[in-house]
Amino acid sequence: MRLLCWLTLCPLLLRAEGVQGWYQHTVWLRLDERWSVGNFADLRADDGVGDVHTWIVSPRVRYDLDATWQLQANLSALETLNADETVRSDWLRLEFEVNPTFRLNDALTLSFRDRVEWRWRDGGDEYTTRIRVRPQLDWTLRREGLFRGLYANNEVFFDFTQERVTENRLTPLGLTLRPWENGELRCFYLRRTTRGPDGWRDYDGFGVSTAFNY
Repeated sequence: MRLLCWLTLCPLLLRAEGVQGWYQHTVWLRLDERWSVGNFADLRADDGVGDVHTWIVSPRVRYDLDATWQLQANLSALETLNADETVRSDWLRLEFEVNPTFRLNDALTLSFRDRVEWRWRDGGDEYTTRIRVRPQLDWTLRREGLFRGLYANNEVFFDFTQERVTENRLTPLGLTLRPWENGELRCFYLRRTTRGPDGWRDYDGFGVSTAFNY
């Protein structure tokens, strides 16, 4: 099994422009049956522990329409490099999401994160708009214990200003762990493809994501 995973990932790593470590943390506080407030923080470092590539801080508000549909609004402040990694910029984003979750059976759950972003760069007055669509399949293998299951997703970015797809993020394999009563830990491999003036560039990411719900 280890040999098969290595043979699968090794060719991808050889073709990548770089490797990043992704470290994400989310906290949600439920106010009542429908409203929740939270915050998302993200840090991405070159070579896992090298120079900071991107940081994001994003307070959030969520409203549960029912067991299937959620609405969410975020305000994200971030600093990141452009697609060709030649210019570092500050961004402010206003984000709105419509996110459905469908339980296919006792083990499989299909969910979507459908987001619209209005993006201001370096404090300018003009903004750009893009959408992001991410279907995700969660496979629950255990209801108790540390290891809970696997998941996979793919996210597509479409920029309305450029009128084209500008990025794709594929997570072919992720692990879901439950080391805390109110928290979840996810470990994942990510294949990130970005489109800049000089064409497409591929990056590999290995990350951990923690989420706490109170």
